[in-house]
Amino acid sequence: MTAELARQVLVDALVEDPTSLDNFVVRGDALTDAEVSRFDLIASMAADVVDDVERAVEGLTRKQFLAYDPSYQTSTSQVLVETLSEVPEFAAVDAAVRLGDLPYDSGGSPVIAMAHGIGRGAGRVVAYRLKGPGIATRRSQGITLIPRDGVYRPIDGDILFYEPRFDAFTCAGYAYFTTVTLIQTKLHAADKARQLARDTLKDVTAKIRIDGFAELEHAVIEDPSMRAKMAYVARLLQSDPDYGRNLTTKKLIAFVEAHPDYDIPISEVGGKKALRFDGSPQHRHQIPRLLADDYLHSYLTNRNYEAGSKQRVKV
Repeated sequence: MTAELARQVLVDALVEDPTSLDNFVVRGDALTDAEVSRFDLIASMAADVVDDVERAVEGLTRKQFLAYDPSYQTSTSQVLVETLSEVPEFAAVDAAVRLGDLPYDSGGSPVIAMAHGIGRGAGRVVAYRLKGPGIATRRSQGITLIPRDGVYRPIDGDILFYEPRFDAFTCAGYAYFTTVTLIQTKLHAADKARQLARDTLKDVTAKIRIDGFAELEHAVIEDPSMRAKMAYVARLLQSDPDYGRNLTTKKLIAFVEAHPDYDIPISEVGGKKALRFDGSPQHRHQIPRLLADDYLHSYLTNRNYEAGSKQRVKV
């Protein structure tokens, strides 16, 4: 999967000039047990929704497309792309939406998403609103009235709100989104990040003695910020294969001993010096930061710093 191919899929979908529209409500406590139903709109509003989705997709095509990496912190000019099959719970909902043969919505469980599909066939685009307030809400204060021939009747059920604001899109087997947290929280797709973190930690610590490795591995897999750090290390190793040569017990212990201000504990494993994992909240990130070389020295002020990100100077 290439990001450029995924971008072209959306461009081609817009060329088809879609006019058909299907609308869906996703109800349940989470995507795992979600039920999908459909609803219709009056013609004038349907035309507006088609325009809204087209405009949103066109805006996406003008951004930079990146293959999903759990370590990315995207800007407003970037779009993350993932193969839909890698997000199984979302893929199941999307499959139901695309099947189309669904009952009309009649209320029930809380609404967790709204979806609007435009176009037909392989080029059909589905836009989802998955987060934030206003998808559907129950008016708990006051009474909402709607006029019917001069008689105002109260509404005591869920009120569905439409906004031209979308969090994720699908088309031709791809999922498109603009924030990393969306795919990990709303779409429950942290498994890829966990596996990447586990594999990367195993690779980079192959030549490093660590006291408390099992606890470190568990923390890295379960902590989102530590998963992101491991994804950064994986990308660093891919772009600079020589980087891995620095990740040995001898070199890291020498660094830690030469810079006690970084407060990274050392103990022994089998009678030999080893890095020690401290699982306390204020220290649990020390070893991942060390593996990522999250340090800087200022030649101007002769000071050492911790740095979450940096760009290497080419000489």
